[in-house]
Amino acid sequence: MKNIHMTVLATTFLFLMSNMSFAQFIKVGVGGGITQVLAPEIFTKDISDEGYGFSTEWNAGVVGKVDLPLIPFTPRAFILYHNLAGSEEFETTGEEQSSILEYRQTIFEFGVGAQYNFIPAPLGFDPYLALDISFNSFGDFSKTNDISEEKTDGFNRFGGGIGVGTEISIIPVVNLDLYLSYKMFNLIGKEGDEKSTSAVTLDLFVIFNFL
Repeated sequence: MKNIHMTVLATTFLFLMSNMSFAQFIKVGVGGGITQVLAPEIFTKDISDEGYGFSTEWNAGVVGKVDLPLIPFTPRAFILYHNLAGSEEFETTGEEQSSILEYRQTIFEFGVGAQYNFIPAPLGFDPYLALDISFNSFGDFSKTNDISEEKTDGFNRFGGGIGVGTEISIIPVVNLDLYLSYKMFNLIGKEGDEKSTSAVTLDLFVIFNFL
């Protein structure tokens, strides 16, 4: 059921981006980068210290933007898939000489926001600041060792992010978009003693411009 919901949201996103008739310029990009988890502490601690061992992991996704005439703000929307994983090898007794314990968590991020474009810099650089809000679907959390696997059901939260980036002109219809952001994945909707989940992401998208 969760996969069906993700597919519907992704389809809706692409439909909206392709049907904004008021747009002078529609930009769609694909790419990805790295996600550096900052909090909670249990995510970043080593597994041997009773943490999950998450560190620098990968993400991938799509972004869409609409350039509006004479307005310095650019509406944006994006979908990102974050894959968080940590593993550690332990020495054991008996026939097996070692055992690997692994933790995994995925986050599907659907976001909308706006970016403020500064005056384009020389050599085709167009820097900007961005502010986003997002719907985040946390996938099943799993703990796996050599003999068993435990899973905890996923959940949904609302979050937000702020970032800085720049678009770099390559050819008239293709740009590179480099974006550094700070994200809070569960800003709204935390339950019980749930800790805030935050990360820094650095992404590079290849942007295609459509008239």
